[in-house]
Amino acid sequence: MDCYFFGTFNPPHLGHISLAKRVKAEFGFEKIIFVPAFLPPHKKTLDFIYRYNMLKLSVDDTLGQVSDIESRLNVPSYSFQTVNALYEMVFGTENTRSYNKIPFIIGYDAFIDIERWKNPDILREKLEFIVLKRHSCTKEKDIKEEDIMALKDRGYTFRLAKNVEYYDVSSNNIRDLVAKNEDISRFVDKKVEEYIYEHKLYS
Repeated sequence: MDCYFFGTFNPPHLGHISLAKRVKAEFGFEKIIFVPAFLPPHKKTLDFIYRYNMLKLSVDDTLGQVSDIESRLNVPSYSFQTVNALYEMVFGTENTRSYNKIPFIIGYDAFIDIERWKNPDILREKLEFIVLKRHSCTKEKDIKEEDIMALKDRGYTFRLAKNVEYYDVSSNNIRDLVAKNEDISRFVDKKVEEYIYEHKLYS
């Protein structure tokens, strides 16, 4: 079974890749499928083609692959629309499997707010959430275990990752460093670094 990793990836960095490798190893997934958002509803981001190309440079065949599915769907890029399309691709229109949920990587803080997402019933029905703790997230200090378990009581299927740590880096920090013409080689694949400067991104 493959696991799906949604995000803006603006730009993709070594933290994303490390996280995906650890999830793949811990849960035994065949591949991690990276799904860059085409046009996110709540944030401005770099054009899709640049982010897609940078992910292609970052993800090797042993880890997984990059999907352009959101570039072929209606905008804005709501997760439920992409999940519906993926679900049909994975299981077909007539599902005969006894277990029929798509593994989906999500941060602890985002998962606790899942019912605020658009059409959360679709996500609840069709996804198995692989929930990652982000230890640097201030908000998580206020999240109690019973808050998470309440989602299970409301029908959400999830597993908590135990062996995943976050890099202390964010895409926002990388963009700031590029704008200041500072070194980003510690945070991104060398091919991504070259692509950013070749195309004069974030400057």
